[in-house]
Amino acid sequence: MQPCRPGGGRVSQRGAALVEFALVSLVLYLIVAGAVEFGRLMFAANAIQDIARVAARELALAPVSASLTFDDALSCDGSDPTTCPNVKGRVFDPACLVVDLNDPAVAPDPDGYFAAMPVVNRAMRTLMISEPSAPNLLRYPGAALIDGSGASCSAIGPNGQASATGLTVGIPLVAGRDPNGAETIAWVPVLQEIRAAQDADCPAAGPFSLVDLTDAAGCGTPAADHGVVAVRINYPYQAAMLSAFTPALPTDTDPNPPNWANVIVADDGSVQELNAPPGDPIDLSNGGVGAYAGPFGLGRHFAFAGKTVRPFRRVISAQAIFRREVFE
Repeated sequence: MQPCRPGGGRVSQRGAALVEFALVSLVLYLIVAGAVEFGRLMFAANAIQDIARVAARELALAPVSASLTFDDALSCDGSDPTTCPNVKGRVFDPACLVVDLNDPAVAPDPDGYFAAMPVVNRAMRTLMISEPSAPNLLRYPGAALIDGSGASCSAIGPNGQASATGLTVGIPLVAGRDPNGAETIAWVPVLQEIRAAQDADCPAAGPFSLVDLTDAAGCGTPAADHGVVAVRINYPYQAAMLSAFTPALPTDTDPNPPNWANVIVADDGSVQELNAPPGDPIDLSNGGVGAYAGPFGLGRHFAFAGKTVRPFRRVISAQAIFRREVFE
């Protein structure tokens, strides 16, 4: 029965279900979005841990010279097979982080092309993405960078070797934000050696070489151990359905006040870089939105009455350590 007004007649309940749905829809959306994004996060975390193990194991078995640094070993292309075999073609090639699916060497048999890739790049396939404005390009998440080296991916599939895409990928690590939310970023590679923070730019200080190279290089402190493959895989997890906020400062009455008003606006023009990227940033989204849109790959969302905001993001790192078993 419909309720009656005090003066007689009945009260209309039309639209009551719509009002009730509006009240619960926000909570329902947060539950669904959180479940989907948490699933993506766990999938990515498991995938990069497997990739780190593959990278460490393969480098531990690569017969490179005992005196080479980690960075030198990764650059080995087989030109000197005695001391520097083709690690780039066997283990990891940064030129393979971006694949043009329309390339004649890839399009007829993408699975065959990926099967011919270096083992680390091959394992990264499940994490690769494409931009709506450039669906022919499949790439590892992060910032797309122009690769001035002109190198092509070393993979030679059933239909030959693909042409150089002219692109690679870098990972922007947000080192800080100013009160307005503008980011300061540090560029880190997808695959890097684990070194002390103060020795990040001194490959000679890493543990990969069996000898101490710091004196000759004039930088770094000697590693505590030598002949060790210590690798880190960096992956920028960025949510497709959750926006990013800066925390609200605690007050005398509320240690954790609401921060709905502190959404982080996507302002790529205000981004500051602490170091040089391994290439020139390029916006493959052409000014559009997406989890990895923008020249720095920090993403853009439309939310909060048309604002362009950052997605929720965290850089996930997986590590693996193997002792070198084979060397020249």
